[in-house]
Amino acid sequence: MPAIVWPSSKVKDATAKDPSLQAKVGSFLNKLASDATSSGLHVEPIRNARDKRVRTARVTGFYRAVLFELNAGTEPVYVFHGIWPHDDAIKIAESVTVRINPANGTTEVTRIQDAIAQGADAVEQARREAQAKLDAAQREAAEIAREAARLQAANAQARQDAASAATSGSPVQPTAGAVQGGPATGAGAATGTGGTTALAPDATPKPLPDAVVVKGRDAAPTWPQGLSIEVLRDELGIDVRLAAAALAATRESQLLDLAATAEVPWQGEALLALATGSTIDDVRDDFQLRRPEHVAADSSDSELIEGLRTRAARSSFTWIENDEDLRRAIDGLTFAQWQVFLHPQQRALVDSRPNGPMRISGGAGTGKTVVAVHRTVELARRDAAAKQEPHILLTTYTRNLADDLRRQVAELDPSLEFTERVGQPGLMVSGLDKVARAILQRAGDAIADTATQVLGRRRTNVLTVTRKNLWDDALTLTGEDLPENLRSTDFLESEYELVVLPQRVTTLQQYLRIRRPGRGVALDRRKRAAVWNVIEKYRDRSAELGVASFAELLALAAAWLDAEAARGVPRPYRHVLVDEAQDLTPAHLQLLRALVEPGPDDLFLAEDSHQRIYGKKITLSHYGIQVRGRSRRLTRNYRTTRQNLDLAFEILERGKFEDLEGQAEQHHYVSPRSGPEPLLLHAKDHAAELDDAAALLNLWLDEDRAAGVDAPESIAVLVRDRYQRDNVVTGLAHRGVEVRPVDREAVGRGRPVVMTMHRAKGLEFRKVLLFDVSVEAIPRSLREQEYSEADHDDALLRERSLLYVAATRARDQLAISWSGQASPLLEGVHGAA
Repeated sequence: MPAIVWPSSKVKDATAKDPSLQAKVGSFLNKLASDATSSGLHVEPIRNARDKRVRTARVTGFYRAVLFELNAGTEPVYVFHGIWPHDDAIKIAESVTVRINPANGTTEVTRIQDAIAQGADAVEQARREAQAKLDAAQREAAEIAREAARLQAANAQARQDAASAATSGSPVQPTAGAVQGGPATGAGAATGTGGTTALAPDATPKPLPDAVVVKGRDAAPTWPQGLSIEVLRDELGIDVRLAAAALAATRESQLLDLAATAEVPWQGEALLALATGSTIDDVRDDFQLRRPEHVAADSSDSELIEGLRTRAARSSFTWIENDEDLRRAIDGLTFAQWQVFLHPQQRALVDSRPNGPMRISGGAGTGKTVVAVHRTVELARRDAAAKQEPHILLTTYTRNLADDLRRQVAELDPSLEFTERVGQPGLMVSGLDKVARAILQRAGDAIADTATQVLGRRRTNVLTVTRKNLWDDALTLTGEDLPENLRSTDFLESEYELVVLPQRVTTLQQYLRIRRPGRGVALDRRKRAAVWNVIEKYRDRSAELGVASFAELLALAAAWLDAEAARGVPRPYRHVLVDEAQDLTPAHLQLLRALVEPGPDDLFLAEDSHQRIYGKKITLSHYGIQVRGRSRRLTRNYRTTRQNLDLAFEILERGKFEDLEGQAEQHHYVSPRSGPEPLLLHAKDHAAELDDAAALLNLWLDEDRAAGVDAPESIAVLVRDRYQRDNVVTGLAHRGVEVRPVDREAVGRGRPVVMTMHRAKGLEFRKVLLFDVSVEAIPRSLREQEYSEADHDDALLRERSLLYVAATRARDQLAISWSGQASPLLEGVHGAA
């Protein structure tokens, strides 16, 4: 069948005004794919067209499609442009062209006059008209939001009608304006709990009487130094009118509206990338843009086809190349509904072929997990193409997240074979603790020599995990020589897991000599000797009881694999991919390094240091993972509204964050989604805070019913710990609001949910209340400073990250409540003082 290149974004053609045309598109595609020479299609060239490749084809007696026919050898490639009434289609066909952008080598469909009008005069004209283009983009973006809200409401009504008909047994009549097909998937879609409600810019939910509305910052875009209209045109091939308007934007929201409405989608995305830290070279790499000097002056059909496969072009077009693609298109689903969407920057990371470990970073909702899942499937396909059995591990910190990764991979590629055993062919999706246990079980008693090298004791009984804090025992028995500020189980455990275990220290002489990077507490020889006495007692006590910590299991498994590799035994995996890498410990990192032979495509780590809520601060290079020159940052948030994102980053502002390379972490991200401003609820006491929570949940539920949304489980109350969770569930029940507590189980349907902030990680909800964000919610040990200064600061940073994670679970509406004194983590949030 001929390949059909179809617009992946909404076409501004007759289908936008006549929805009945959508039903005719499937038949048209089927005919085009089956036999383009069919007399029913009447595919014909246009006599006066400026582009000899342009054609029109009959869709109905009144409407014709405008498309381009490219010679691909045995079968043509048809590039679809749109559908218009007959006479309009002829005029449009006369004035459009498919061409290679001379500045970047990407294939574009554009009007002839637009392709020509890019000179000096056009630049000056674009500067004069920049504000008008910004205003037009704002109006268009507002109209898109209103249309999205209308469609959401129509779909909600259709679901209600279907449910009523199922109860009564009556046939269902389609609701006017309802969209058929499943929910959107991918980077810009919900992956958590329930559907989403699009909010038009003028749809402002009614706040509670005493609520404080938090206004967003909407700062000016920040551009690379020296950026100009001419640079954007000459170096990247961006339209001068779009470039002028972007550089004239004084608010981030203006730039987002402009990018969302750009006629050529990749150009809007490229501008957003430049405004959030990317360089010109970064954009070239991400979008597969060639330098102007490498672009041919004349565009052959083969060059046009090659240009249509660049990542830039694939943000505008989707290829229909086989019967399955055609079936999905004919079923009437939009491509966003049946493809897992990848933004060009994300696709660049999926397609990359690094010579060693690679790290990607990005804030909550930027699609790191989407990239990890796609890259997993891509690596499996590469191995299959090379006639190799896949040996891939996809891992993360918690079991819940691992289960979700497995589900996403299965949805993306149902043919991929999973395995449950370490080292077997296939894809293993598992937490690293489980992997370590499997390795040690396979080692059996032979682990004794490795235990001597790692723990300084010849042990075989290492599989039982300690359920007691043995550091308390060790400190009680031998801690009298320690200075007061070091008599902390947290300090000792950190010293052991960050310094001693990773460097496989087994004697005092070794401990006296080793470096302790990043610990923040200086230890002279006398202090080191006192610390070592406690460590020795801890190890003795563990051996007596026949137990080990999780960190020790991981360290033993890594050392065992290293020893096996030294004996010529292949390492278990060819590729290892990690999601949420910021929460891993040094022992986790050493095991990762030991699981795969160093080389191309070996390790891939996705992380966000702002979301580090479990592990201590670490640097990859300290543990054998070198990623310098192979790190990239994602900057576009697909989940959270810009209003909620502003508040979330206000929480982060007062913390000093470092990424896994030890560099200062940036937190400038943009969101194309807009919604209501966040709410702050300050109550006089705990009972009043529960009253406010009940009133807010009732208000949200009423709003949903009025909008035809039946997804109460997409409303969440997030709290600091399980005790508070149970307290809130009981308190809300006494106030007539039925909610569901969630622990390890999946989120059920039918009621709002209450869960801890830790449990909510990886999920998302439409509306979120963060309950009891008060000074009392800070853990008592942290408030009483039972830490060394370095560990105290790091623990407080994790608390700040936890609140940020919780705030970014909200897609549409965020509220924060507390009684008494507000948490110090809210300092800087307007209205929280």
